[in-house]
Amino acid sequence: MAFADYHKIVLFGDSLTEQSYEQARGFGFGAAITDAYRRKLEVVGRGFSGYNTAHALHVLPQMIPPPSETSRIKLMTVFFGANDAVLPGQPQHVPLDEYIENLKKLLTHPALKPHGTTFILITPPPICEYITQEEDAKKGKHYIQRLASRTKEYADAAVKVGQELGVPIVNLWQAFMKYAGGWKEGEPLPGSKDCAPNKELQSLLRDGLHFNPKGYEIMYDEVLQTIRQYYSELDPETLPFMYPHWEVAPKASS
Repeated sequence: MAFADYHKIVLFGDSLTEQSYEQARGFGFGAAITDAYRRKLEVVGRGFSGYNTAHALHVLPQMIPPPSETSRIKLMTVFFGANDAVLPGQPQHVPLDEYIENLKKLLTHPALKPHGTTFILITPPPICEYITQEEDAKKGKHYIQRLASRTKEYADAAVKVGQELGVPIVNLWQAFMKYAGGWKEGEPLPGSKDCAPNKELQSLLRDGLHFNPKGYEIMYDEVLQTIRQYYSELDPETLPFMYPHWEVAPKASS
């Protein structure tokens, strides 16, 4: 019998994706979605700590295998922007207009066309300046690397890219803000030092940027909801096993 691989979901992103498999802190998005698709689709983690969209464009062709009848990348989550949004002068910074173009190139990359890949674009989440600046100071970085308002610009840009290309969006910035009590245009921005610390937002971000388990729970719920809304054929609740249940599975003859 010929080898039969699984079709795949690729989780492509920076450290927020890479660390979503960690189990020491509790719930993690990557581990949870891998479990949701067990024996149905192979979930492939491609999270790269510190990467921005320029890094992503370079590495993407290297990590895409040729498609086969039984192994295609059915879905890819694209989750970059947290590093692109660092302030100018920082080595990870990518200017906003370049970030927009990079996202478009990732979402239309020719390496994925033979797979017929569909996409979910995930916006960068909010940050908490109180915690990020405190953590940076502990590392001897007594300067500001990130601003909540700057990160919002990149989240807004990601939403516009998704709308322009017709790619479903997980607006994680908005989902975290909703959990933190909501925000309206013209109000001080939660997470910035223009307002008091927001305990609900801080509870999602262990170091002001990376997620606590509750943050990953929100991400997981948002991604699965988006899959069910836009790619119902990939709903893990209705996908069949690739290899049948043991009671009906064929056996090798003795």
